Amino acid sequence: MVRICKLVIYYFLYQFLFTALIALPSTWIQIMNNGGDVSNFTPGETTITSTGLAMVLSGIAMIWHLIHFKYVKFNLKSFSEVSGKTMALSIVWVVASMMFANLCCEFLNLPDYTQATAYAMSRNVLGILSITIMAPLVEELLFRGAIQGHLMRIGVKPLFAILASSAIFGFIHMNPAQILFAFAIGLIFGWLYYRTGSLVPGIVGHFINNSIACIQMAVMTQEEINTKTIDWLGEGPTYALFAISFAIMIGMFFYLKKHLPDTPVYIGNQDLTI
Repeated sequence: MVRICKLVIYYFLYQFLFTALIALPSTWIQIMNNGGDVSNFTPGETTITSTGLAMVLSGIAMIWHLIHFKYVKFNLKSFSEVSGKTMALSIVWVVASMMFANLCCEFLNLPDYTQATAYAMSRNVLGILSITIMAPLVEELLFRGAIQGHLMRIGVKPLFAILASSAIFGFIHMNPAQILFAFAIGLIFGWLYYRTGSLVPGIVGHFINNSIACIQMAVMTQEEINTKTIDWLGEGPTYALFAISFAIMIGMFFYLKKHLPDTPVYIGNQDLTI
């Protein structure tokens, strides 16, 4: 438990450090240039760029930390050990699960406190890089590799290890609209890691999830983003989409459960494969 707490603290510490060094000064300069009025402050391009740069650098620092202190190890063989068929089926499972989880969150009408920042980041090169590349790499290495992998190696049952890492993954987002979704999709990534012994399916799935969200925010207006699926499609098509995504999600789970090996390759004296 101490190890997990330390890793989460380092995760936030690196973000705080680079935000303080890069993002906050540029934000302060922009506020001063606007007469010091923070009540109507809207992040400008420089602020968004510095925030994106801070997120990229904090991600690189966290990856270095995980590898340097041997929380995770690279095994390039795992890129070829996960077959093309498994990758393709995993992607279908992830996309169906994303759709189902997103509709569930819409039905719950959870508030989204970070939408404005994400919207601005999706229109900035460094913001896009931090969302689509750095976040999948860092978060899968940390939550699936360093945390879930550690729990399983010390004897925690797979179910509880997956639940624990997914719960932490959900709560670190600290945004009601993201917590439940991140927890649900974390279960998918965690199970894939457990059954394949590789982080590659989770990283690819995470990349797809974040890329789709980033593209949506980049091409849609704020009003369109706030429009729910049921308002776009109507009740009938939305409920049909809900049922279809649920059926595909359950079907793919049982198919993969039947055809993937029961014993993941990293259980034993290995730290991680990626």
